[in-house]
Amino acid sequence: MSELADLAYQRDLDIELAKLEAEFQRWRAGALSPYELSDLIHAFHQGPSRELFAKYDRKLREFAVADALHRGVLTEIEVGPDLIAVLPKP
Repeated sequence: MSELADLAYQRDLDIELAKLEAEFQRWRAGALSPYELSDLIHAFHQGPSRELFAKYDRKLREFAVADALHRGVLTEIEVGPDLIAVLPKP
């Protein structure tokens, strides 16, 4: 369960970091001021970063894995039928 939760956390974090990376690209292109980028970094830290950290808390891993499976972040093949059978339903 731990490995699946870690994998899902990584994939969800990758998605959010890619959004932030796009803002860095806008900053490098001169479309954003350093102050605007700083605000976006702060918003990332206070929003998606914290939400994912809380979502993948060790006490909630079963629910996080079930949710990741439901959202397609994890596949049924990765999770396996035995674990799918005992996961909480989202």
